[in-house]
Amino acid sequence: MPQTLMKDVHDAAEACALGDEYVTALGKIINSHVRNEAAGAAVFDEPSIALAPTPREKWLACRMAMEEYGHHLKFNKLANELGLEDAQSRPPLSVFDYQVESWTGYVMTKAIVDLAEIVLMEDLCQCSYVPLRRLCRSLMPEERFHVGFGTTTAKQLAADPATREDMRSSAHRLITMTLPFFGRSDSRNNELFRRWGIKRLTNDEARTEFVRRTRVLLCDELGLDYPEVEPRWPGTTN
Repeated sequence: MPQTLMKDVHDAAEACALGDEYVTALGKIINSHVRNEAAGAAVFDEPSIALAPTPREKWLACRMAMEEYGHHLKFNKLANELGLEDAQSRPPLSVFDYQVESWTGYVMTKAIVDLAEIVLMEDLCQCSYVPLRRLCRSLMPEERFHVGFGTTTAKQLAADPATREDMRSSAHRLITMTLPFFGRSDSRNNELFRRWGIKRLTNDEARTEFVRRTRVLLCDELGLDYPEVEPRWPGTTN
């Protein structure tokens, strides 16, 4: 792979001065977040408000929906500054096809899918584009709160025989559905991201870290088994 861009890019004007390749690569990352932050709020967080069993949990679900929509708006601001095409011209990631049908299922989306988002966002916290780097760093406390909520509540649910099997089946399905979240193993886009210093990790490295962390959650913290997964994903999309 050619030498990685080492300098900081401080604003949209500096990004555009580097040329279309940098802006296009950056735009793919930013627009993905524009789409997927809104999708997560709409298909995971909003339905959970009705499913939440207590007023406090409804309040927490409302808070997380609000924060996810806030993330969408903040990424969209970066997109507008760069003059990117409409992010909604492409569909959100396939993990958002998951149907939240129970409070347990929702809790596991926070513990698992939001953990995948943290793995990706941690990488972007070192991004060469300073506005994206700063935004990701500023959003990390909220993302960690979402995962912490999911993990803490999952531990409570795991202790109840009435919800344990629902938790296990939700976790297995979500882990399997989240693996493509990180992109193809042989992604040309990822090579471009790393060359321009937008990302550091390969897709497989990020996916392996997600598997490691979710294995700790399921096996060590919840006492559940882990689904058979492959850290490589030879999918057809980047």
